[in-house]
Amino acid sequence: MSTNNDILSALDGIEEGLRTLARQPLEQLRPVDQRALLLRVEEAEKQMAVFDRRLLRTLVTGPKPVQFGDSSWADVLARRLRISVGEAQRRITEALHDEPRSA
Repeated sequence: MSTNNDILSALDGIEEGLRTLARQPLEQLRPVDQRALLLRVEEAEKQMAVFDRRLLRTLVTGPKPVQFGDSSWADVLARRLRISVGEAQRRITEALHDEPRSA
C-alpha cells in the first residue's frame, strides 16, 4: 500500500533526524541559536502531537480490538505502550475531542 510506505518512510526520516540531532554538540551553539533551536523543537513536538492524536483517533474509531478479546482500547493501549489504563483513556479522550486540523 503506497500510503503505508509513504508514512513509514516519513517516520524513518524523522527517526534518522532525531538520531542525528542527538549526536550534535549543543553546548557549542551560541545562546541565541540555542533559543531558536528550542522554538523549532517545540513546534516539531506540537506537530507530532497533532499527528499522534489523529492516528489514535483513527485507530479507536475503527474496528474494535477483537484480537485482544473483550479488551477496551484503553486496555490494549496500556499494554502496548506500557502506560496506565487511566493514561491510555486520557489520551483516547483527548484524541476524540481534538478537532481534526488540515495541514
